[in-house]
Amino acid sequence: MAEKPKLYLVDGAGYFFRAYYAVRPLATSKGLPTNAIYGFTQMLIRLLKDANPEYLMVVFDTQEPTFRDQMYDQYKANRKEPPDDLIPQFPYFEKVVRALNIATMALPGYEADDLIGTVARQAVEQGMEVVIVSGDKDMMQLVSDKVSMWDTMKDKHYGIPEVIERFGVPPEKVIEVMGLQGDSSDNIPGLPGVGPKTATQLIQQFGSIENVLASAGSLKGKLKETCEKFADQARLSKKLVTIETRAPVQITLAELHRRPFDTEACHTLFRELEFSRLLQDLAPRAALPKKGYRLILDEKELDDFLREARLSQTLLAFGLETDSPDAMRVSPVGFSLSFKAGEAVYIPVAHRGVDAVRQLPLEKVLASLRGVMVDPATPKVGHNCKGDMTLFGRFGVEVAPVLCDTMIASYLLNPAGPHTLDELAQQVLDHRTTRYSERKSFAEVPLEQARDTACENADVTRRLAELFLKELEKHQLKKLFDEVEMPLMRVLMEMEMTGIQVDVDLLRRLSGELGIELKNLEKQIYKEADCKFNIQSPKQLGEVLFEKLKLPVVKKTKTGLSTRQEVLEELSASHPLPALILSYRSLAKLKSTYTDALPDLIHPQTGRIHTSFNQTVAETGRLSSSDPNLQNIPIRSTEGRKIRAAFTAEKGAVLISADYSQIELRILAHLSKDPVLLRAFREGEDVHRTTASGLFGVPPNLVTEEQRATAKTVNFATIYGQSAYGLSQQLKIDPAEAREYIANYFRRYPKVGVYKEKILEEAGRKGYVATLLGRRRYTPDLASPNRNIQQNAERMAFNTVFQGSAADIIKLAMVAIQKELAEKKLKSKMILQVHDELVFEAPETEVSVMTALIRRHMEQAYPLSIPLVVDIGWGPHWGEAH
Repeated sequence: MAEKPKLYLVDGAGYFFRAYYAVRPLATSKGLPTNAIYGFTQMLIRLLKDANPEYLMVVFDTQEPTFRDQMYDQYKANRKEPPDDLIPQFPYFEKVVRALNIATMALPGYEADDLIGTVARQAVEQGMEVVIVSGDKDMMQLVSDKVSMWDTMKDKHYGIPEVIERFGVPPEKVIEVMGLQGDSSDNIPGLPGVGPKTATQLIQQFGSIENVLASAGSLKGKLKETCEKFADQARLSKKLVTIETRAPVQITLAELHRRPFDTEACHTLFRELEFSRLLQDLAPRAALPKKGYRLILDEKELDDFLREARLSQTLLAFGLETDSPDAMRVSPVGFSLSFKAGEAVYIPVAHRGVDAVRQLPLEKVLASLRGVMVDPATPKVGHNCKGDMTLFGRFGVEVAPVLCDTMIASYLLNPAGPHTLDELAQQVLDHRTTRYSERKSFAEVPLEQARDTACENADVTRRLAELFLKELEKHQLKKLFDEVEMPLMRVLMEMEMTGIQVDVDLLRRLSGELGIELKNLEKQIYKEADCKFNIQSPKQLGEVLFEKLKLPVVKKTKTGLSTRQEVLEELSASHPLPALILSYRSLAKLKSTYTDALPDLIHPQTGRIHTSFNQTVAETGRLSSSDPNLQNIPIRSTEGRKIRAAFTAEKGAVLISADYSQIELRILAHLSKDPVLLRAFREGEDVHRTTASGLFGVPPNLVTEEQRATAKTVNFATIYGQSAYGLSQQLKIDPAEAREYIANYFRRYPKVGVYKEKILEEAGRKGYVATLLGRRRYTPDLASPNRNIQQNAERMAFNTVFQGSAADIIKLAMVAIQKELAEKKLKSKMILQVHDELVFEAPETEVSVMTALIRRHMEQAYPLSIPLVVDIGWGPHWGEAH
């Protein structure tokens, strides 16, 4: 017997409200909130994938009053207004449904529940089964042998047995129970004092509200009085909770039948919403022709192409396909080049399989490429080309000049991203690139397919470069791009290739010591908890803290009670255990991330560790490092200093550490022009002591060390835009006291407050903030109607001016220092950058030359109205140098 056709009815409002709370805040570059739209779209796509429904409809509410409002003017009167940042998303939910070509329905005067009930009834009458996709308990009255519910968020299905389990009565009696108990979320009164348990018992005993009211005389006490007094209210409540199944709508199977996506509508909508991944997956548009893509397997053909490329004197896009993302360990699989839109070549050198015999030898290809790659008359462009340049460098080929790295250009134009070539092709060129993510290695891709992918990458890169170079000019970012970011890329490449030496024996000793400390901490933790548990398990830790020890709950998450760092810090005042856990986590991270992991990261040929410096990650302009991250080693902890001591200089050399002193505060003084701050820096005062004097109302010479430490925290909290609550948590003081500190700070430095207001006003008007060098960070969330999001945007905007300017200044210094190192042919090398600190490895004979050179370039990197000051130290290892 054939299965009955099945209709899925989706509660649209339930979906988008759940999506709103499930997805972190998102917004387009123009400031439109999109988290609920994105989550709603993904939920629908997941439903289509998981259920593969043949018949489907999404049902929405309308803004107009319904018949229930006419019955009871207090219906839903206590409902809160939707969150501010959800309201502008409302018009898009139906647009998403229509773009996905799913049937939709809404009717003024009726709620979505009524339409679902009506359509479900009609579908059953037409011989269908119905699945209501919702988690709303009200819908359970509709469940029958032909109608079920599916809560996709919990992946729980409800049939008649599950409804009985939930309400204690079958589906047809649900309205009786709900009529008696009422519903606070919809402001349905029910019978006063009657909760779910009593309501269920009464309906189980009497069968219906009418029978309960008719039998009121047999009831006792308050319940008898309530039934007699509020009988009409109970009857009204039942009417209000009853879903209308005969709304004036009519459906046919044809209109409910699932249809293919409207790719044109999806394309338009997802581009507007900046949903890059959905664009690629659901609404691709291959805009670039591939007829001009060809393989080069012949030596003469390669030389002819390169000759033509050099003669053209136009942008030459280059790219490498490799067998690994690690530029210091990879081998090239093939090279792609393009100097004309729509045309590109791919030169394979290490593909495996039947095609392998047709490839040119790597040595020949590199020899041929060398001329064009070093030719100053042939400007090169690439995407994330630092790694490609590193690989070329390993084979003795210097790539110069590189006019444009499209990833860096994209980052400068919009630091929030995205910056991958696939996403930029989709977003900027409206083109979906070919991907082979399922392959283990590009070397396994057949040559014809590899040709299309690699050539496409070069073609896309060249097109993006032409567009981005114009955009950089238009937004006054070309100078920053040409004089800072592009030269810096080469500096970072050389730093990565140089690497840093580590003392493996010391790391192993430290690992052993940390292991012993962790064992001791473990014993203390078990003693304080009075039980053993998995310390690394948030769930088990939560049970110990909140169930066993009864500590106050600070924060709840979707998965349970939070045991994150800020929660444990707050709980440390109540019990010794949270502080022990924090110590354990800190030591465990140091052990796993550094003392255990670093020895395995030593390069087999160089004997050194080669971190990667990331130029396009932090929206402020700061650099980050990865694989390994050498910027997160704690400076102040004993263990962190020991780990730094494991980074050593070669024999006959030292490490030199040069660290800007309070650079962000100096930039604040320069930009705000606050006279007190300016005087403090010009006269070489201790600015933290100066701040403390204002905070605590005492002369600078009477400021205590504790007061100075507090003032230091307040100084930096101002730059970070920290709230009074955040400052109170950091200083472990009352929020009122923290507010007073902040107020005193602005009384001490009044021009800082004026400058802050100016920055935020300009950011709101222009849509971005800018650093001293003109680096932009866009601030769409300043326009958010959600005050929490808006305040966070204000903090980030103000902080970016100082942190971003400090990042720009140290980048200027790095470029200038590297240039002089090359010009003077010094043997010293720049090897690390950690925010405001540069680390060099220098022969002992060059220490005096290097310290003078470093100080000059760092202190003169940018002309402030007050001096830039650099602290310099050196020694056999990083710990001593810093």
